[in-house]
Amino acid sequence: MSGETEKNLSGVRSMVVLGLGNPILCDDAVGLRVTAVLREMLAAQPVAGVEILESTRAGFELIDLLSGFRTAIIVDSLVVPEPEPGRVRELRLADVGGSARLNAVHEINLATAYQLAETLAIPMPETVEIYAVEAAEVHLVTETMTAAVEAAVAPLAERLLERVRYLASQDAPAGNAPATEDGRMRPYSRSFYPPDED
Repeated sequence: MSGETEKNLSGVRSMVVLGLGNPILCDDAVGLRVTAVLREMLAAQPVAGVEILESTRAGFELIDLLSGFRTAIIVDSLVVPEPEPGRVRELRLADVGGSARLNAVHEINLATAYQLAETLAIPMPETVEIYAVEAAEVHLVTETMTAAVEAAVAPLAERLLERVRYLASQDAPAGNAPATEDGRMRPYSRSFYPPDED
């Protein structure tokens, strides 16, 4: 059953991969770049029920993008002290402090927006997975990312392609077996999981 048919019958779309970023602020563009590559991969190797979205938006506006999906995968840059540029961290909603859009300075953060949406009975994804790429530079106005972050784009897109294939193959709500670096699945019993410690 296609994603559109599923939406028409149940009112719930299957899965969204949402890339966030600013295309002219160096490494801040990484979420947009990853989803652009993933879109090309899915055009060649379609996975039913998967939608790819990109946005520069934050706070309340993320509710509009995520509502109505059963599963959401979010990709964004991450600013942390002493970064290892290009390293990918898997985050929970509560662990998005280094993201300009997932934890906006002048708006509520994603976790609070998510809780508000649920309070207002706005249908939100049962499962949210966040892949954040550590950035080296997010203030320089340029469409070129640093080499280390650019090098992370294709591997993360490949990783997400395998992830959406796995999630799409599951009958139950997804999120119980996050992928490891080499693509193998590891057991996990929660929808949200903590950032890598290393």
